[in-house]
Amino acid sequence: MQRKIILFLLISIILLTGMTGTGLALSNAGGGDWNYSEEMTIKENSGKDLGNYQLQVLLDSSNFDFSKANPDGSDIRFTVNDNQLYHWIEEWDAGSESAIIWIKVPFIPANGMTYVTMHYGNPSAIDISSGVSTFDFFDDFVGMRLSIANWRSDTNGGGEIDIGNGIISLVNPKKHPTDFSEITSTDAFGINSMFVVKRMKVTTGTELMGPVLEQGLLDPQDESENMIVHRTELTNESKVTWTLIRDDDKFKSRDLTDLGIAEGTWYTSGIAWYQEDNFKKVSWFKNGVRDTRMDYSYDIENEDETIIDHIPDNELKLYLYSTTASTINNMGYMAVDHAFVRKYTPQEPTVFLPGETVTQEPEPLPESEMQVPQPILKDINMPASEVGKQAIFIFEPYPDNRSISAINDLKASGINTVFLRTDINNIWNSERFIKSAHENNITVYAMILDEKKDFVDGIDESSIEAVEEVLDYNTKSLAGFDGIYISLKTCDPVELEQVCQENAQLLEAIHEITAGKILLVAGIPAGYDRSSIESIAPNVDLFVLMTHDMDEIELTAEEIEDSVASKMGEIRGAGEYALITVVVSEGSDDAEVNELLNSLYAYYSDDPAFLGVSLLMHEDLQEVLEASAPAEEKGIPGFEAIFVIFGLLSIASRLRKQ
Repeated sequence: MQRKIILFLLISIILLTGMTGTGLALSNAGGGDWNYSEEMTIKENSGKDLGNYQLQVLLDSSNFDFSKANPDGSDIRFTVNDNQLYHWIEEWDAGSESAIIWIKVPFIPANGMTYVTMHYGNPSAIDISSGVSTFDFFDDFVGMRLSIANWRSDTNGGGEIDIGNGIISLVNPKKHPTDFSEITSTDAFGINSMFVVKRMKVTTGTELMGPVLEQGLLDPQDESENMIVHRTELTNESKVTWTLIRDDDKFKSRDLTDLGIAEGTWYTSGIAWYQEDNFKKVSWFKNGVRDTRMDYSYDIENEDETIIDHIPDNELKLYLYSTTASTINNMGYMAVDHAFVRKYTPQEPTVFLPGETVTQEPEPLPESEMQVPQPILKDINMPASEVGKQAIFIFEPYPDNRSISAINDLKASGINTVFLRTDINNIWNSERFIKSAHENNITVYAMILDEKKDFVDGIDESSIEAVEEVLDYNTKSLAGFDGIYISLKTCDPVELEQVCQENAQLLEAIHEITAGKILLVAGIPAGYDRSSIESIAPNVDLFVLMTHDMDEIELTAEEIEDSVASKMGEIRGAGEYALITVVVSEGSDDAEVNELLNSLYAYYSDDPAFLGVSLLMHEDLQEVLEASAPAEEKGIPGFEAIFVIFGLLSIASRLRKQ
């Protein structure tokens, strides 16, 4: 039986990861193969290690044959050491043979080289370009309303905010002396970042100069005391100034440059905020080119040349603003196509495309430094390409040497995600296990249990304290957790409305302290309602869906698909991602289970919300359910007090015993 289960695991992994016939599992192949590949070289120039750095790749007829790729670039893929990278196509024009692509490179060593392979030439491939996955923040304003997960809005005096056809417009439509339209991001971002916006100015009033436009960064706590604002006004935005405030010091630059962008013309405006040579600095970029006349670092005042630093150094939120100018006839709006935040260093890496001369002998990147792309924080989502995650839950609270040695077995079996039971009173006992897992490209999530070793549920101080302990551990350890896994009790909006509210309150409270720091995963019971998922989606980074109940475990692929259809639709609509759980019995027929997995994978292969299928052994589910249920409910079928997924628990247990 042991050999049978291990064979079953290996066959399942082949089904989930065998996506092309090339030997390299590039995503969304559409049944085809990639016929061409070219090697690019990335040279680091700042003398610092760069992690998850976004780089621009410019293609034209001199370095790329557009006739060999799909007309829209949908078959473009990038890899490092056979690990696929996230990318986003900003522009692709096969007719003029030009393209702008951004790639997210996991690691570039200081003063060293990294090789990136570009793959193309697969007519069947499906586009996976994803700005959300590539950048630290991204919004292309698709939909009919502003994303409350990304932005907050404010208007006055008739100001309006309109969204349609992938464009947001900050409108000043009426004759009013104090009208404005404004949006600010919900999240804040640290120094060494660039805020890029594709925008244009449109005038609708009788004055040609139109409205005043502002783009910048504000202090989340006090918007008027800490800010970096880039202001444009007058006809063709010919006046361009900085407004910089830190505490009580204010600096407003004179008119330093001329934007010179005609009315109704799209362009990109980028604000870089960074530290160099012990000074904080700001720079401005027009269509990706730095205008050095707008550089600012400090102001020299008085005869003793005292340095007055006006540039904030705390985290700041994004800011876009449109208002009327000096007369009330300057109506119009700022139109924005997309906005993103990327990492920035003033000595940016150099991208050498195929055929270009590299000025330094490259050093191969150690394989241990590369990580398979994982689901990341709320504003950087996982593309459909990463279908095929295999998860396992380990309930041994403090892994010993035998457990750590089993990591090699897990890796060989295709396991890339571990949900580890975590006792917050002895959290440091997990460090060696997590470090070994990371060295093998395995992600580890803290599965938090309460003092009775039951699953936490509801909104209480112990749950929040447990999350805070994990975050504190992460700031001090050599190997921090990659995420936190929280179970939810079954709730029905009619009969158990209080439970639903408690679930939502718990996730909201946890998300407030985890946002921007660690991934938050929610386990969703089979009976969970679609509307209840809608209420918690803004506070969840990844969903794990149960598809069965205790009385009905042998479901067909069609029954599973139907059971999660509305929930997957809600998750998809929210731009989130999910794992789907399949329960199998120890006596299940391997061929039938393999057929089931294959059917699910085929059905969801093009679903952007689908990350993979996880297996749960029915026998272990029953044991854990009875152990974790409240005393008065022991032995009663249900999922009120259980994590939704125990992916491959039995198999993992047998591997650990070997």
